[in-house]
Amino acid sequence: MTEQEKQLQIRIRELEKEIARLQTEIKKNNKTQYGLRWMDVPEAFEAAIENSIPILEEVKEKAITNDDGKPTHILIEGDNFHALTCLNYTHKGKIDVIYIDPPYNTGSDGFVYKDKRVLNKFPDGTTVPTDHPLRHSYWLSFMHKRLELAKNLLSNRGVIFISIDDNEQANLKLLCDHVFGEKNFVCTIVWQTKTEAKGIPPRTMCVTNHEYIFAYTKNDNFKFVGDLRQIEDGFSNPDNDPRGAWKRQYLQRFGQGFSEKTITNPQNGMSFTFETPYTFEKMQRWIDEGIIIFPKSSEKFPARKEYFSEYDNPYKPIVTNFGLYSTKVNSEKLKAIFNEEKVFDYSKPIDLMKDLLRRAFNKTSTILDFFAGSGTTMHATIQLNEEDGGHRQCILVQQNENNICEAVTYERNKRVMQGYTNAKGEQVAGLGNSMKYYKTAFVGKNTSRHATDSDRVELSLKAGYLLALGENTLEEIETTKSYQIFTDKHEKYTAVYFTGNLSDFPDFVNTIENIQQENKQAQIAVYIFCWGAVDIYENEFDNLSGITLKPIPQPILDIYKSINA
Repeated sequence: MTEQEKQLQIRIRELEKEIARLQTEIKKNNKTQYGLRWMDVPEAFEAAIENSIPILEEVKEKAITNDDGKPTHILIEGDNFHALTCLNYTHKGKIDVIYIDPPYNTGSDGFVYKDKRVLNKFPDGTTVPTDHPLRHSYWLSFMHKRLELAKNLLSNRGVIFISIDDNEQANLKLLCDHVFGEKNFVCTIVWQTKTEAKGIPPRTMCVTNHEYIFAYTKNDNFKFVGDLRQIEDGFSNPDNDPRGAWKRQYLQRFGQGFSEKTITNPQNGMSFTFETPYTFEKMQRWIDEGIIIFPKSSEKFPARKEYFSEYDNPYKPIVTNFGLYSTKVNSEKLKAIFNEEKVFDYSKPIDLMKDLLRRAFNKTSTILDFFAGSGTTMHATIQLNEEDGGHRQCILVQQNENNICEAVTYERNKRVMQGYTNAKGEQVAGLGNSMKYYKTAFVGKNTSRHATDSDRVELSLKAGYLLALGENTLEEIETTKSYQIFTDKHEKYTAVYFTGNLSDFPDFVNTIENIQQENKQAQIAVYIFCWGAVDIYENEFDNLSGITLKPIPQPILDIYKSINA
């Protein structure tokens, strides 16, 4: 049997399985009485891309390096579907916070869908006006694939935030219930976009001045950090108590475990009897220490001072009404950075993003935005780290259509890091941090499901940056015709032997030995191209510690296959 006949038989078996799956799905859907249903329209990509394997390549001339101990952020140029595919290998289960601001599908926001069935008529994609018969189906098909990929990336405590307005908010809520599970819905955050209606009044005489942010989690491990309690939250210190600010907590409490107590004001002998869970000894100590506040009338109840410092958790729950965030103020900030009148339409307010990230997770979170736009999420991350000493790392994904990724997303954050001169001629100091710039690229002539040996070899040759990103060792310190070495500049290293030719393997092992001699604490992930198990190379590293052997390229292909199953 020829190789072509083998591939044909494999394809036939796959189609039979797909038909069986669809038949089962149809039966199940026919029984479903409630839920979101739409026409799932196949999305087209360029032919060369659809029949190959996605990888990442570093654009080294765009790297920004500041040796300041601050995080190195990631910007990936490319279609977010392919970038998310790569991230499913490098960051599966590693992302703490995902924020996205997808197309709202307003009919005039430029949302374009590449309908695979009619691509010959619309090679650049189909524009989607409000009266398009597949307007909502296109949008749901587009979002569904990307949310499924995003779900895999969330850590066990991870959360995804999705901005939306009234055009698709109802459909998005049901779609997210489907993808993440209704029980994993956290809340709907509402924020105000403007204070008053301007211009010609609409027919309905009702102007919308808010947008939504849906929050979903991977499981019930997530909870907001919350809002930092302020002294003003009912606390004060009118008597200059050395224990700090306090507020009244009245002692009248009834319930199980409560008993009647009588205490006496030592200043005037007035007695008070009430039920309380506190012991007489504790209340007497509070009286002696000036913690009990006595009322002037015996008909009222004493109180104790509840001190702000007593709170184990300095944070309080958030409320879902976030209030006003001026889009105009945000536009002015962008103008100042670029010294241009108009830079980007509909950029999200940076203060909104900072408040969201601050409340959502701890100071060392990994953040992803795969509809990056002007790059507000990275800018907010950098600024927030500067304000609270955090070490959050941000990953952005943005297409370069109309040169947005290079000229806006990248350039904005480059200026934030390195500094810039604003429209008034004032020098604004940079905030530091570093950035790596990657592009999605493609190898092989077949998809991961049908990869040939030739495809596997090519994938191994080009997988270095993908592997280094997965290990968060982003600095390439040595490259030869057979291997690459990366580091995080501390104790982590990634060593990749990417060819089946073993003539340089002794040199590869020697390089790893030298790393360990120079850095006794080094932890090295060693990737080796092989057709089977990587165990056969274990004896080469018997004298070394901190070594983890990993094969390539099969684990990459396995992840990609599971995505397209």
